Amino acid sequence: MYLNELFAERAASNRPILVGLVGAGRFGTTVAAQLGQMKGVRLAGVCDLRETNARAALEAAGVGPTIVTSDDPATVAQAVADGRPVWTTQIEALAQAPVEVIVEATGIPTVAVRTALAAIENNKHIVMVTVEADVTVGPLLNRKAQQAGVVYTLADGDQPIVTKRLVDWARCLGYQIVAAGRGARYYPTDWDGRPEEAFTRYGYSDDLVKRRRLNPQMYNSFRDGSKAQIEMTALANMTGLVPDQRGMHEPSAGLRDLARLFALQEDGGLLSQAGVVDLANAVGPDGRSLLPDHLASGVWVVVTSDQPLLQEDLGFYGLPAAVNGKYAALYRDYHLCGIETPMSVLEAALLQTPTGAPSWPPVADVITVAKHRLEAGTVLDGSGGATVRGMIERHEVSLLEKLLPLCMSAGARLKKPAETRQPITYDMVELDEKSLLVRLRREQDAMVAEVAAGRR
Repeated sequence: MYLNELFAERAASNRPILVGLVGAGRFGTTVAAQLGQMKGVRLAGVCDLRETNARAALEAAGVGPTIVTSDDPATVAQAVADGRPVWTTQIEALAQAPVEVIVEATGIPTVAVRTALAAIENNKHIVMVTVEADVTVGPLLNRKAQQAGVVYTLADGDQPIVTKRLVDWARCLGYQIVAAGRGARYYPTDWDGRPEEAFTRYGYSDDLVKRRRLNPQMYNSFRDGSKAQIEMTALANMTGLVPDQRGMHEPSAGLRDLARLFALQEDGGLLSQAGVVDLANAVGPDGRSLLPDHLASGVWVVVTSDQPLLQEDLGFYGLPAAVNGKYAALYRDYHLCGIETPMSVLEAALLQTPTGAPSWPPVADVITVAKHRLEAGTVLDGSGGATVRGMIERHEVSLLEKLLPLCMSAGARLKKPAETRQPITYDMVELDEKSLLVRLRREQDAMVAEVAAGRR
């Protein structure tokens, strides 16, 4: 049966897919609202430290106003079984309840890995919105999920999955992927951006920030470029595509430029090889104005084929093409964060398949780079903070050079100074070795080393 038929059957038989949501910020609340208008699925409970967040999400889902409030696993489980909406602050209590899928939307890597493990250990599918956790230990989490017989997947609606769907389409039809990526909006002054400046840079009103409960550090990661680097790392690990160079090329590129710029150097493009991830910057070469045909909120894939008729037809049907006709760009000029995420919930619950998950071993990593000179003793503040930003690198290079993954940098203390734009290595920092995220990354790195040695 097709997905929509399976879903309709659940609705008709009054057996909705029960979903638990961890993290009820802007993204999570949008997921809740979308679930609330779908038949055959129901938001059963929310885990968030803030009651106002949880109640806002449950209200958006249309399952209030009477809410069971408890951190007791038995009470939470009984409420879910009885069809009563739940708010809890305990991840494990929600994971032990009779839900089928847990959506992790905190945006906090340390919390995200705890949520994923709790879901897997309790035989729940996990939809991972927190891409920061995925690029750090997602390959290991996916292996653990497979061993447990559940699904680990990234979330539809975010750029990595939206781009992957284009990649899958092109590959199934036999096209070679030259490059794939997303749009970005990156100004020359954004590199050293700080969280307190993020909303001003976006032009967001105080009312919007307060009403949608926006996180300044998360939004700063959008503007300083870290988020785009993170998302392309997630895409790389799902598809096997790699960065052509550290940080990618990220040229100013509108729709009409994609097939020309993201082509091989021998054909006048930027790339030294095919099969890469990259970014198309919506900001023009002047560093101030947006390109008229930019894809700041979109995704794209540049493909090629040796078949002359197909080369001709790709251009005939209006796809942006290179002058020589050898390359063509597929694109979607939008992505709908949170709105499309329930598709991953349905695919996990009804098809037992991920929308997209990292392969093994990983091919890319996000490394930590100093935004400006940092003195010894500085405590790093991670993605979107004031001290460091992320850059994509090939995974084997990251391991060889002992580069610190970006999402392990929050809370790490520098043992020695770092210069502006200097990559931070493990030997430059003190880490909390008791941290679950650190322990999982150590475990993953050891397993990857065994793969490289031909032992696993």
